[in-house]
Amino acid sequence: MSEPPTTAPQSAPSARRAAGGAALLVVVLAVSIQTGSALAVRVIASVGIIEALWLRTAFAALILIAVRPRALRFPARGHRLPLAALSLALLAMNLSFYGAISRAPVGLVVAVEFVGPLAVAVLGTRSRIDWLWIALAGAGVLVLAGPSGAVTGLGLVLALTAGVSWGAYLLLAKRAVTGMDPFSVTTLMMLGSTALLTPLLFAGGVKVVGHWNAILLGILIAVVSSAFPYLLELIALRRVRAATYGVLLSIEPAVAALAGFVVLGQRLTALEAAAMGAVMAAAAGASWTSGGAVEEAVDLPAP
Repeated sequence: MSEPPTTAPQSAPSARRAAGGAALLVVVLAVSIQTGSALAVRVIASVGIIEALWLRTAFAALILIAVRPRALRFPARGHRLPLAALSLALLAMNLSFYGAISRAPVGLVVAVEFVGPLAVAVLGTRSRIDWLWIALAGAGVLVLAGPSGAVTGLGLVLALTAGVSWGAYLLLAKRAVTGMDPFSVTTLMMLGSTALLTPLLFAGGVKVVGHWNAILLGILIAVVSSAFPYLLELIALRRVRAATYGVLLSIEPAVAALAGFVVLGQRLTALEAAAMGAVMAAAAGASWTSGGAVEEAVDLPAP
């Protein structure tokens, strides 16, 4: 892997503008993707998990291809395997996430799912403070998965699986955008995920036929949950330091909870909100203290 070109140090005002732009980018990304997640619960209730996810990924791929047809070019040999792995990680993450949000409130599922990015944040570090973040996140997840929690049983397993897949996705995405255009990576991984999911769709009998409301909502979800935010995320992974990006990303459980309340009327208890806050604090803290170590551990340039 060739070394990235060096850039001149930014002035203080330029650095502040870059930080502000990064913050806005991640906030917009979080609002977009979590609003789509809340809307997806309605589609899942109408046509099923696999069908809802297929609508999202297939339409997202079509939208991206329509916007830039040349992004559909077959990747060079060295990029094919990473893109295939990224497509598989994306499918595993979204399929398990959809299964989880069909069984538990969106905000709480996203909080549990954050164990994946948190694990990436502390990967390869030996700092004692990392154990604090792990303990804090673990305590939050235990509360959410406890007898009085809303994320239990299969929903918990699926949320944790989504978290592991999310961590793998972040690492694979950083590698993919190192040598490829983010738009091409987004298009090809969405197309690959759709291709992997299509046999499951046909095995279940293509239940989306005739469900026009679900199809139209699926198109909207494809835009706000996939085509737009995944492109933003891949751009952010190139421009934002891992520590900064991870801290900003930790707002997602709160945004998901707000979207769940507005779109679905899902309410959280005070204990669940506190547990979710503990996971968010752990994710932010781990990203801030370990971000540089993550980049070194996985041999990645600063985004």
